Parts: sequence; C-alpha cells; structure tokens
Amino acid sequence: MSVEARITAALGSFGDPVEKSLLYASAADLPPRYYTFACSSQGEDWADDEPGFELWQVNVHFFAPLDGNYTRRVRQTKLALHQAGFTWPRCYDASDQEGQHFVFECEIAEEVDPDGQV
Repeated sequence: MSVEARITAALGSFGDPVEKSLLYASAADLPPRYYTFACSSQGEDWADDEPGFELWQVNVHFFAPLDGNYTRRVRQTKLALHQAGFTWPRCYDASDQEGQHFVFECEIAEEVDPDGQV
C-alpha cells in the first residue's frame, strides 16, 4: 500500500474528506471539517550508491470550525496514523480567527527492493 493510500485509509474512518495537497482555500463551499496532506521523500541507508529505504516525511492538516473541542480528534488522529505504520506524530496548533487548524508531522520508511523499485 502506498504512503498516500495509508494516510487516506487511516483518516477516512473519521468520515471527513481526506485530500492530497488540495488547497480548499480557493473553494467556494468548504466542508466543515477536512484533512489535507503532503508528502516528500528521500533515500536513506545508502550502500553501493543505492538507498536501502525511502524515508517519507508527512504533513497532515486537519481543519475544523472554531466552535468545537477537538482535543479527542487530535489524539485519535495521532493514534490512527501511528497504527497505520507512521512514527508517533508531532502536532502543533496553527488555528486562527478563521477556524481550527492542527498540523501533524510524522515519518514512515519503505524498503527499496534490489531492482530500485520502492
């Protein structure tokens, strides 16, 4: 399963939209709560000029209305990502007067096979 599919599967169970790198800021009709995410990767554990694995850095953003307590959802999001194989996420609150915004940062490694396929 791809990294993106793992994120979507882990967070989709909450019932809110989960979109890769989608900027809802320009959308006219925003959902009340939603997740977006972005991933980047790099080779690690190099030997014979080839990486042993691909290390993925993942940023997941959860947006929600101001009028609500999302402490439990933050914990559930961390747990869901961790159970999907990611490192325990670091989370910070980037909320403003427009709404609540939580950013989760985590990593996952995928082995690279001898043919160079991830």
